[in-house]
Amino acid sequence: MEAIWEETKIDMDSVDWKGNTIHLKRVPAIKNKKTGKIRVYPSEVAKAEFRMLAERHNFQPRDIALLAMLYVKPGPFRKGQVHYKYHLNKMLFYQWKEMEYQDIGETFPRDEFEPAPRGPVPKNLSDDLKRLEKKGFVELRFKQWGKSPQQASLITELTPSGLSIAEKIWYLLPDPFKEITLKVKERLFPLNPTTIRMRVHRDFPEYKKTYVELDRD
Repeated sequence: MEAIWEETKIDMDSVDWKGNTIHLKRVPAIKNKKTGKIRVYPSEVAKAEFRMLAERHNFQPRDIALLAMLYVKPGPFRKGQVHYKYHLNKMLFYQWKEMEYQDIGETFPRDEFEPAPRGPVPKNLSDDLKRLEKKGFVELRFKQWGKSPQQASLITELTPSGLSIAEKIWYLLPDPFKEITLKVKERLFPLNPTTIRMRVHRDFPEYKKTYVELDRD
């Protein structure tokens, strides 16, 4: 039997989290070939809003999750930075998983996560950080905490321009997204690599066979 629904993309009006009317473009939808009726999934509308926000500032949509995680202030610590890349890897991973737990995991653009000897790692994070550094939004520097070349950690910090943009984006984000991001950063920011590894083993045992090395970058 011939399928009566076909994939399409539409432009549509919607309302953002602040109640402002917004016009979204290229929202994925399905169209009934017989009646012409169009269906749009709420998750696609949400992702289209994120895309519009990212395009406005010349970002990739997945950058929003990263910028939000860098921006938010974890308790008594200063906002705008993460001291170690292994923290950032796992913060972004748990940000996504917490979204899934609340059944909103498909509503925001995110990086892909790959299993690795150091645990779940965002596939494009290293390239994304370099790209944002070239744009002048983040500063990357290594902190030497031991004698060997391997005993150094990558500090990622928003520049004044990055802070300004991240603050504007943060204001427009949905409250559930902001609450999850803050919760994850406050929980993981003060932990050491061993504790984080044990937490991932406990929470996601499917990673245990491959997650055997400490992630100290």
